[in-house]
Amino acid sequence: MKIVFPVRFAAHHGAAVQTTSGEMTDSRMLLMCPQRRPPCAAPVALNLYLPDSFPPAAAMGRVGTAAGKPQSDGFWVDLVDAVRGVAERIEALMSLHAPRLNWCSPDGSATSPHRAAPRYPTSMPVTIGAGGALIAACARNISTSGMYVQTEANVPLGTLVTMRLALPDGDAPVGVQAKVIHRVLAGQPQMPWAEPGIGLQFVEGDDAFRARIDRQIKRLQIGPQNPRSRG
Repeated sequence: MKIVFPVRFAAHHGAAVQTTSGEMTDSRMLLMCPQRRPPCAAPVALNLYLPDSFPPAAAMGRVGTAAGKPQSDGFWVDLVDAVRGVAERIEALMSLHAPRLNWCSPDGSATSPHRAAPRYPTSMPVTIGAGGALIAACARNISTSGMYVQTEANVPLGTLVTMRLALPDGDAPVGVQAKVIHRVLAGQPQMPWAEPGIGLQFVEGDDAFRARIDRQIKRLQIGPQNPRSRG
């Protein structure tokens, strides 16, 4: 099942990485992490920010291999142990979303992942580093796993970019890496009402990034604005 939500992982003696999922079954999941992946068979501690009303779910995993072609922008983790109740939460999540999502094989063939987290309207300055260029842009909506940025810059699908987000919390901009998973061109016939820009999925950050994003999402949740959609 293709589904996107935040995940924290840490290999033995390695720094913790805040990233997002790409796909999931009842026993394994794809983590989007193109540069900081642990070696095959390495054990990893996981926190799964499942899109339900409970705190992050703790689990242990082991870095596995894809059944088909190697994954260029992430790696598969076999879930080997979980605290009490986590397996039931995963089962409930899959039962909820599976009827309206595409199932696909671990070779990565299928449509783009489903965004499980609600998106909230925002207006936030961001700086994007792509191909040696710096792009000043503005985020128009945000979720725990990514954002849509208004820009007419030509950044191809699949590009890995660096980002600096000027969150309205008074602190310095926070950095994260992201992958371009969606693009709207200026004057695109099928979406003439949409602002030109790119959809970005967060793929590599740190705990400070996750904490600040979560605080910003909570501020938006209790504000006058409501989520734009869940899809």
